[in-house]
Amino acid sequence: MNAVEIKVTIRPDQELRAERAMEVNEDTADVRLVYFYDTSDLKLFKAGVVLRARLVKGDADDSTIKFRPVDAASVPDDWKRLNDFKLEADWVGDRVVCSASLTAPQKRDEIDEVAKGKRPIGKLFSGDQERFLSEFCKDSVKFTDLHVLGPIRVLRWKPKHETFPYELTLEEWRLPNGEDLVEVSIKAPPDRADQARKDFDAHLRELGLDPEGAQQTKTRTALEYFAAQAGV
Repeated sequence: MNAVEIKVTIRPDQELRAERAMEVNEDTADVRLVYFYDTSDLKLFKAGVVLRARLVKGDADDSTIKFRPVDAASVPDDWKRLNDFKLEADWVGDRVVCSASLTAPQKRDEIDEVAKGKRPIGKLFSGDQERFLSEFCKDSVKFTDLHVLGPIRVLRWKPKHETFPYELTLEEWRLPNGEDLVEVSIKAPPDRADQARKDFDAHLRELGLDPEGAQQTKTRTALEYFAAQAGV
């Protein structure tokens, strides 16, 4: 396993406090636009499958297929040898869930063309990604049944805290209805994850933030919002 990512979705009433405590502002953010692809009833997400594409300002765009949960021990070695394959664990609240993902680069404008309906959703995913999808997904996926869900404007920072030994990542997802979703996370080697979680909780408390966070993850909240729009 590559790493354990420990995530906390900040409570809505503490979002401004979190951004002030992390000393971030929009001028210093890395900016991304994120799209998801699913049915209006979120059939893929409910089955543990996420199809995503990202427009990254100043860097290469990409698409990702992700499965959660997976049994890390049962993942064939040929997938692990691919450069853009990741096997990680997400630690949210009391749950630790292993995920497997495969990412592929996208040429400029390809994601926009899909969003505008000028290009099929299936064209965003490589042959390896389609093989990955068919091998890990219990049910067949028809790209023609999927909706474009998004975009979500994402602001991303890597704040530095001298007394905290882990690299922090802060993301703010902005939905079209004005709702903000703020998540802070760290990554740690699997053998240090327990201690990292304790250190992370303590650091958040020092900043006046609730380490328990919100009840729902940012991805679920965003997908449910866009799925409701697609189902209108």
